[in-house]
Amino acid sequence: MAMEAERAGKCSITSTVLDALRKEICASAYADGHFITESEVSQKYQVSKTPAREALTILCEEKLLCKIPRKGYMVKKLSHKELCKLYQFRNILERASVEYAVRYADEEELRHLDVLAGAQVDTSHPEWIQEYHRVNSAFHIGLAALTRNNYLIDALRGVLNILQRDLIEDMKYIGVEKTLGEHKCIVDAIRRRDLAGALAIASQQINIIERKEHMS
Repeated sequence: MAMEAERAGKCSITSTVLDALRKEICASAYADGHFITESEVSQKYQVSKTPAREALTILCEEKLLCKIPRKGYMVKKLSHKELCKLYQFRNILERASVEYAVRYADEEELRHLDVLAGAQVDTSHPEWIQEYHRVNSAFHIGLAALTRNNYLIDALRGVLNILQRDLIEDMKYIGVEKTLGEHKCIVDAIRRRDLAGALAIASQQINIIERKEHMS
């Protein structure tokens, strides 16, 4: 029991550091190319180097950082090529989720999806950007969960984690209200069993790369 409590405590510390660092990186608190070290994280959050290292390692897995031997962990944006591949993969996963939902989702499942789609974000709150990412991800993961396919759900969760910095930056192109409003439109189309309509709305949300190139 003592060992389990100690392990849980370490996980909690790592999660706290991880959430704080992720929030700062996604809010562009660090410039691209900035190096973060284990010692810096350890001192900043008053933790040992183990949870600092674990948090930094997870952020490397999420592609928010890149480990450079003897230098530290570099803040690194995804390249345009990487973003295109990730958005393509996300599109495949979400189209599969939508198709499954149109074919098989029952009314109880759609009511739950309606609740997720109805979530709002108070943009006057200091941490509204992080709340937007949570609400947006919850809807898309909720849609994927209808498939009951853990491989698909985990894959989509991983893609959304990797894309989170880019997704947050996209708010200046598409806006919070428009994005969250489209969630409701997707659910309405699924309820009508309108596969083409639901797929069109879902793909429109995802295909942001081309829109950014035209609007930048």
